[in-house]
Amino acid sequence: MKTSFISGACRGVIIAIFGLNFYGNCYAQSAESSAYMGAPVELVEAPNGAIANKKLLDRVSDFNFIQPTIEKLAEGVWQLGGYGLAPMSIIETDEGLIAFDTGDTVHDGELMLEAIRTFTQKPIKVIIYGHSHTVMGAGVIAEGNENVMTIGHPGLNDVVASNLAAGGAPSFYPEVSPVLTARVLTQFNAYMPKEGPDAYVVPTNLTEITSAFLPVNTPVEDGQEMTVLGVKMQFFTKYGSDDKVHTTVWMPERKILFTTLLWSAPPQLYSLRGDVFRDPREWIEGLKFNRDLNAEILLSGGSRPLVGKEKIRQTLVDYLDGASFVLDQTLRGILAGMGPDELRYFVTFPEYLDEAPINLQAYGEVSSYPPAIYYQTVGWYDNDAAHLKPLTPRDEARRLVPLIGGREKVLEAASAAMDKKEYAWAAQLANQLYLLDDQDKDARQLKADALRQMAYVSTGANDRAHLMSQALALEGKTTIARLIPPPPAAIAADPVKYVDFMRVRIDPAKSDQTRSFVRFDFADGATAGLDIRRAIAEFVPNADDYGQKPDITLKMSGETWAKVYLSQTTPEQLIGDGDIVVEGDDAEAARLLNLFDRYSPAKAVVVRPAFLEHGL
Repeated sequence: MKTSFISGACRGVIIAIFGLNFYGNCYAQSAESSAYMGAPVELVEAPNGAIANKKLLDRVSDFNFIQPTIEKLAEGVWQLGGYGLAPMSIIETDEGLIAFDTGDTVHDGELMLEAIRTFTQKPIKVIIYGHSHTVMGAGVIAEGNENVMTIGHPGLNDVVASNLAAGGAPSFYPEVSPVLTARVLTQFNAYMPKEGPDAYVVPTNLTEITSAFLPVNTPVEDGQEMTVLGVKMQFFTKYGSDDKVHTTVWMPERKILFTTLLWSAPPQLYSLRGDVFRDPREWIEGLKFNRDLNAEILLSGGSRPLVGKEKIRQTLVDYLDGASFVLDQTLRGILAGMGPDELRYFVTFPEYLDEAPINLQAYGEVSSYPPAIYYQTVGWYDNDAAHLKPLTPRDEARRLVPLIGGREKVLEAASAAMDKKEYAWAAQLANQLYLLDDQDKDARQLKADALRQMAYVSTGANDRAHLMSQALALEGKTTIARLIPPPPAAIAADPVKYVDFMRVRIDPAKSDQTRSFVRFDFADGATAGLDIRRAIAEFVPNADDYGQKPDITLKMSGETWAKVYLSQTTPEQLIGDGDIVVEGDDAEAARLLNLFDRYSPAKAVVVRPAFLEHGL
């Protein structure tokens, strides 16, 4: 491979790759052709008063449930959509009902059970989990029958238990799940009004994170066949999308497919809330498998149903081609020397893919996905050495604002950008002032104005939610939680896990000269330890096996440890009240626990990491 470039960008160079030449500026789209930078967008009013991109409103109902809907697809087969984040499918048999997915919360389950009772009074005898997110309404759907047959991926119980224990939102490092959990609420419209110009358009609402999960008691393997309440089914567990424990169900005698791989918008290869990496290859292969079953009815855990072999096949082809395009063109751009921010504009759907009904970017927007693939493929460094040692955003602002001419000049430039509908540029300019003083009223309002207009022109529900929620927060109309801690019961049930998680909260400035091994003895017999070696707190999963005598031993219940972990009271108070029994010096024990950041999940309007200045 022969190249003639030295930086990560492919501006003004000729790059020969496998005999192909990329000439000059190799972007397929520039920032100026984006709706966020002045490209023409027609704004209209949604039925709930929301100001939104006409493209979204014209097409959003093709694959999204905009309001609660019950559809009968065949004799004994229904889909319920619009009652929660994801649809539920019902199969009626002589023996009772089979439910495919059960909602993301207890409330989802309650609404869907009520809907089921409008067309049948038969009991739910079997629950099939297609996806680890849509399991939380199961206990409600089962109407208290904890022994109902629950079918799913053999790894689903572990995934759900891990997510719940870590605070709800899956994360590569579960220690930071509270941050991702808080971002879940932003993503799912928790801070946006239901009506008015700033309202959400796609009703992906989530205002609570509650669970009535029933564990899988009938795990299935890939390709396994089973007759369920008289219905012949085949289960496939090989492929996933946004998690790795999906189950696809095929009814061969009726050519009916139940899948979780087809969503109401292009495959979301990255979620703005943050998540573990979603490998496009696995999703694409699963879609090919779904396509080749040649179903006549398709019920999805993520979109409206489809009827008709040709319609199903074409929809799946358009969908997997969209995912393949994003992956392949991102990799092509990387070969051409592009970095993550350049890929946002290089990887844009050609017109035929953009116009395919299933590819309306109504959930996430494609521009968010190439950077995630880049980071997974290459890491953060874009091969431009000027980016190797960047300043912090605030330090950069301290230098740029005077260079531009000071605060008034920046406000003037941002206002001019707003007049030209260059909303993304206006937001960046206003953000320079916001970084210097997050209480600057003019900067806050200008940034809010820019974010609001970006929300209006967006098509992605996730994008609108983040943009609009932060605009409202800047104006003092809502307060966004920066993090949401795990519930005390989860900590009490597995205190050793949270001793491990505690280690990341050590404050090196406080622990500077400390050398001490702290042992934890819990009432259930479990032990753990933290070996504090100045700036490091090594987690010891079993203190008996460590080979080092503790300097301090703390004896307590799991419930007391939850109070420590969540900073619900002070270590001094718990020791003084006898809730923590100390072997060693009481004052030293309290000092050691106070080396760790206080868990104070106060809601914060600022979107920069305030904990760096004020602690957790």
